[in-house]
Amino acid sequence: MDKIILEVLKQGDKTRGQLFDLTGKSYPMLVQALERLKDRELIETYFVPTEGLSILTYRLRAKN
Repeated sequence: MDKIILEVLKQGDKTRGQLFDLTGKSYPMLVQALERLKDRELIETYFVPTEGLSILTYRLRAKN
């Protein structure tokens, strides 16, 4: 699952919902994988502001 997420994020930033749709895995499995990748500092999150709501979005973390 981690490899799938990393490959998808190479194509561009995605929301959790988009990642869920693209991976086809269960939501709890997706959340665990995202937390693992974030803990390993391979991905990061940021909020995209929209009208009245900010959307949590994931992207690959830039390599230093």
